[in-house]
Amino acid sequence: MTPAGSPPRWCGGPAAAWTGCSAARGARRQRPDRPLRVGDRVDFWTVTGLEAGRRLVLSPDTRLPGHMDLELEVHPEGDGSRLVLRHGFTPDGPAGRLYGEATRLGDVALYAWMHRKLVLAAQARTA
Repeated sequence: MTPAGSPPRWCGGPAAAWTGCSAARGARRQRPDRPLRVGDRVDFWTVTGLEAGRRLVLSPDTRLPGHMDLELEVHPEGDGSRLVLRHGFTPDGPAGRLYGEATRLGDVALYAWMHRKLVLAAQARTA
């Protein structure tokens, strides 16, 4: 999704990539007017890891019975890039295990949709 020889990028920056897939547009928080940094808040997420143009890790700002991370990585591939999206949830006790099982199928569908939206946004920017 990037021209040959170009470094991978987040559809115009990490905030732009996230904007393209956020289900909570216009949510309670504004996005910074600068490149993201660890600790920034984006909608209902906090940036917990960042390698500019390569990797973004987000943690939800919601109360969950465990710990969750959403990781987006871009890898150069041929004359474009490959996007890898990972979702991890570590349950905390029985309530966390029940929550994890109850949301598993919905999570798979949601993150597949999110991945597709990001890919389409990147393709539109390079067209």
